[in-house]
Amino acid sequence: MLSVYVIEGRRVTTPAGFWRAVGEAVNGPGGYFGHNRDAFADCLSGGFGTPEDGGFAFEWRDHDVSRRALGPAFFDELVEIMEERAPGALRLR
Repeated sequence: MLSVYVIEGRRVTTPAGFWRAVGEAVNGPGGYFGHNRDAFADCLSGGFGTPEDGGFAFEWRDHDVSRRALGPAFFDELVEIMEERAPGALRLR
């Protein structure tokens, strides 16, 4: 079974907002899933709330809103980390 974690892009307008949104998507209110790029990459490797077998996906809704707010460089770096550490797990909507 595939676990799908939803990131609401309209709520992701700062780096801190991204860390909060992804943490709560995976681990519920106040949940942790990294607070910087390196920790986020480590969490994507499993054991921090996502299934160990890689049976998960992130659906990033309204990602264009996040991209504009975060800036293309930071947004693209997050996407790159996700694609590298969890290939095929990112769905941009």
